[in-house]
Amino acid sequence: MIERLAASRCSVCGFIAAPPARWCPRHPVEMTRTSVPGAGEVISFTTLHSPPEGFRSPLHIALVELAGGARFICHGAETLGLRIGSWVAIEAVGNVYYFSHLGVLGRVRLFWSRAGHASERIGAIARSLAKRGWKGSSRGES
Repeated sequence: MIERLAASRCSVCGFIAAPPARWCPRHPVEMTRTSVPGAGEVISFTTLHSPPEGFRSPLHIALVELAGGARFICHGAETLGLRIGSWVAIEAVGNVYYFSHLGVLGRVRLFWSRAGHASERIGAIARSLAKRGWKGSSRGES
């Protein structure tokens, strides 16, 4: 199951800040508490082999963008196989956020949670199957 993370939303522009912020950085209004799904897309990542004092080497870090625009700087166990655009799960442990590769089951859960109503989900699956069927039939496959 994908964890939900604490966040805040601006009532004027809808900007989402995570971790939560008291004031909107774009408007002089107090933000409302909310939560966001703890899964997102890797925007950037790196491995520090000489990390700052107090951190173990190697230190794996990723910048992850969630739906709605909130961004987290996260630690991870490894960056092997990680790519810009990879989907990862985020888990909060105290005030530190950790990323891990999102497996097939996690990606399916994320798809279902973001696809909307049941009719939209079924339509999306039907379009995907039709596209695969079309590609197979154009190559003479069945």
